[in-house]
Amino acid sequence: MDSPRLDELDRRILAELQADARLSQAAIAARVGLSRSAVQSRIARMEADGVIAGYTLRLGIERNRPLVRAYLLVQGSGPNHDRAVKSLEAFPEIRIADTVSGDTDLVLLLEAERLEDITRVRDEVAKLPGIAGTRTLLVMQGRFDRR
Repeated sequence: MDSPRLDELDRRILAELQADARLSQAAIAARVGLSRSAVQSRIARMEADGVIAGYTLRLGIERNRPLVRAYLLVQGSGPNHDRAVKSLEAFPEIRIADTVSGDTDLVLLLEAERLEDITRVRDEVAKLPGIAGTRTLLVMQGRFDRR
């Protein structure tokens, strides 16, 4: 199946939805210079084509406590590596797990309320069979997030 072709207007509509998925179609239309019905049909097409896979809710910081974030760089080893990756799903603090190229096999985004939770997850991941080593990068300050 061919991947859907997106033009500049489609990309602008997607950018508006990424910034605020609650924008009305009329508001998006005003921002991108199209009619509301044109925006509606483009969004419907992108949904049908799978470009827009869904809409989600991101919770704000609860109790005004900022989350501690860290990236965990993971090196795998041996035949148990795939099993170790599957077991990572059990850690709610692991928000994203991406396979990457280079010396690192996986990059994990961890979010927790306390630094101690990040440390605990790091230590438990390092003990998994199939994990050769880890390296932790603590996020000092977030700059922006387009998710």
